[in-house]
Amino acid sequence: MTTRRAVPAVVGACLAVAAASLLLPWALAFDPQAWVVWGRDAARFALDTRGGPSWKPLPVVVTTPLSLTGAPAPALWLLVARAGGLLAIAGAAALGARLGGRAAGAAAAALMALSTWWAFNTALGNSEGLLAAAVLWAVVAHLAGRRRAALALATAAALLRPEVWPFLGLYGLWLWRADPPARRAVAVAAVLVPLLWAFPDLFGMPGLAGASRAARGEPSIGSAALESVPFLAVLADAVSVLTIPALAAALIAVIAGSRTQRLLGVAAAAWVLIVAVMAQAGYAGNPRYLVAAAAVGCVLAGVGAARVTPLLPLVVVIAAAVITVPDLRDQLTDVGHRADRREALPRMVAAAGGRHAVARCRVRTAQDARPLVAWELDVSMYGIDRPPQRPDVVVRWRPYGGGAVEPALDPAGYRLLGRAPGWEAWSSCGQ
Repeated sequence: MTTRRAVPAVVGACLAVAAASLLLPWALAFDPQAWVVWGRDAARFALDTRGGPSWKPLPVVVTTPLSLTGAPAPALWLLVARAGGLLAIAGAAALGARLGGRAAGAAAAALMALSTWWAFNTALGNSEGLLAAAVLWAVVAHLAGRRRAALALATAAALLRPEVWPFLGLYGLWLWRADPPARRAVAVAAVLVPLLWAFPDLFGMPGLAGASRAARGEPSIGSAALESVPFLAVLADAVSVLTIPALAAALIAVIAGSRTQRLLGVAAAAWVLIVAVMAQAGYAGNPRYLVAAAAVGCVLAGVGAARVTPLLPLVVVIAAAVITVPDLRDQLTDVGHRADRREALPRMVAAAGGRHAVARCRVRTAQDARPLVAWELDVSMYGIDRPPQRPDVVVRWRPYGGGAVEPALDPAGYRLLGRAPGWEAWSSCGQ
């Protein structure tokens, strides 16, 4: 079990490993790259969320001060996000060991590391690792009697995903009655969460309302909303994200385990049901929305397997690995392609004459490239993905998975400024 004294060492170790990982080629996914742009704009008091993904408060709270470092800001956010992913594994190990012994903790950590969501999202700087870390360490803190720390971690989680809100609300109500000295902290959380989610809305930009609209908009590939019965699709995704061997082991912990294990199982199931009901109501139901439930499921799987026999945790981990490793290979290839695109963009800008030459008039680019281009050229994301219209500079790219160069462009009236692998810039400024 991780003691209070060991926590700083765990955090330091995760930060060190995350920093070392940046020596390898890296890239940010669409959302994290947009958060970095928003952080830069917020630091300049020019935040405009209309050109990006749905609003998440916590990442922008972090990227705003990081933006003051200038060019290193994307790497620094990735450092934070990857450290969060590693802390999620440490949290799974700590909680699993507390509930079921060392073998349970080791199995929980291994199941998370081998899951299809952990490596991909952590590598690309998404917030799922931070979310899982906040949720698991909140449970560890509560079981250790550190209720205010648990509340703070749950509040951080609530600033990443709205599905946390009901759980935070219930915990806040319980803490209000059980620990009167903590009422001030509960009140702060009750004000802080809605305020930060709705902050852009106060200035006429998409915040909480925009996040809701975005979640009900066109779903991404693989989302449950694309299926004929989204509710059932979410349930199937929950099984797939956790894997059948891990789910079977987790059920053992819920059925035959302690009251704490049953409560964790109920909470994880409730999370899945919230996502399923929202998907049926028109929201996307993306599989990554299930990450917090899957993280708890990994812990319960380790505990349940260890309860049966000392060998079963290893068997469950191997069985899960057989299922997930092929996907992990594909994800590694995808991350490599993204890193190549990120590294090539500055070379293209240099070949085109530098940032000022490329951004001398309005910039247009492909929808999926807009946060990366906006960061590199130091322009706003808002409107950058509109169709080319002279006079403008069009930054075109070839998507990670291949296909035609985007956006489509009639070269009449344009001249080529520069090229690099996967990128090209065309200008009609002054023509």
